[in-house]
Amino acid sequence: MRDSFLREPQVELFFQAYLIGLLLGHLPFLSGDLGLGLLLAKFFYSLPILFVLFVFYRIKFVSINSRPFLWGFIIFIATLVLVVVIFFSLQGGVDDFTRKDLALLEILLMVSAPSLLVTCIYFPVAISLRLRRSVG
Repeated sequence: MRDSFLREPQVELFFQAYLIGLLLGHLPFLSGDLGLGLLLAKFFYSLPILFVLFVFYRIKFVSINSRPFLWGFIIFIATLVLVVVIFFSLQGGVDDFTRKDLALLEILLMVSAPSLLVTCIYFPVAISLRLRRSVG
C-alpha cells in the first residue's frame, strides 16, 4: 500500500496546503485596514509561482512524496533565495542599497514568508499523516 501511495501525485494536498498556508500565514495582516486587499493581491501574484511549483511537483512527485520534509525545506529556502536574487537584480546590484530599498525587501519577505512557511510545513505533515493512515 505504501508503494502505491508514493506512486501517485497528491494534487488535492498540494492545493490544500497552498490555500491553508495562504490563509494561516496571512492572519497577522488581517487586523489592519489593508488586510483583505493584501490577501487578494498575494493570492493573484502567487498564482504564477504556484503554477511553476505544480508543474515541478507533477514531474517529481515520486521523490517529493517519498521525502516530503526535505523537499518542503528545499522549496522554502529556494523561494526565499529567489526573492532575494530578483530583488538584487531589479535594484542594480548590492552596491546601490539604501535603507529605503531594503525596506521593500523586508516588506516582501514579511508578507510572503509566513504563508510559504506554513505551506512548506503543512504539505509534508499531510503527506506523512495520509501515508501513516494508508499503512495502518
